[in-house]
Amino acid sequence: MGISSGVWFVIAVIALLVGIGLLVLDRARSEGGGARDRRRWAAARGWEYLDSDPVLPSRWRYGTIHQGGPGVARNLISGDVPTPDGPRQAYLFDHEQAGRLSSVLAAVQVRNPVPAAVELRLPSAPLPDDAGLDLLEPVGARYAFVADAEAVRPLLTERLATAADQVGDDVELLWAEEAWVLATAPLNSTVERLQDLLADLAGVAAALEQRTAHSGS
Repeated sequence: MGISSGVWFVIAVIALLVGIGLLVLDRARSEGGGARDRRRWAAARGWEYLDSDPVLPSRWRYGTIHQGGPGVARNLISGDVPTPDGPRQAYLFDHEQAGRLSSVLAAVQVRNPVPAAVELRLPSAPLPDDAGLDLLEPVGARYAFVADAEAVRPLLTERLATAADQVGDDVELLWAEEAWVLATAPLNSTVERLQDLLADLAGVAAALEQRTAHSGS
């Protein structure tokens, strides 16, 4: 005796509900694990942790902020990154845009603000959709898109190219605006990778500072 179509329908519905439940559970575990990792990170280094901050991302306007909107900072940690030149303020958070997590965003302070915004994009990265940015020239393995070519060109040194290349190919976009260097990393980046990213961004900041200090003298 065959199974009726109604029974098959019930089986299909149950399978669908089970699948959805497993996806929700997996997402909850993943997000919970990420929050725990960030809390441990913050506690181990004396940093601050916040579940969310709806205001912080609006501090910036270029890079992924322009592409997808300020959004909300989730699992935010903030503190000082130690460097040979002294500590630098830093932020790291899961960036939520349009209700979905899009990337991990890291930001490190630049002591001498840059005179105009500059985005450094790998060839694999999408072109910026900001009409105020123009392609200037290659910087190491990346291409520089700038808001003011005359102001930014002196910043594009060999030291900056070397520092930007050290950031890594998993970071398609990094940029500098005002007193910050920022970068986006994949959501599945490990704690160790993100620690390295903050250190690499501090190196980019130092390269920018050297030139801005000379330009201002």
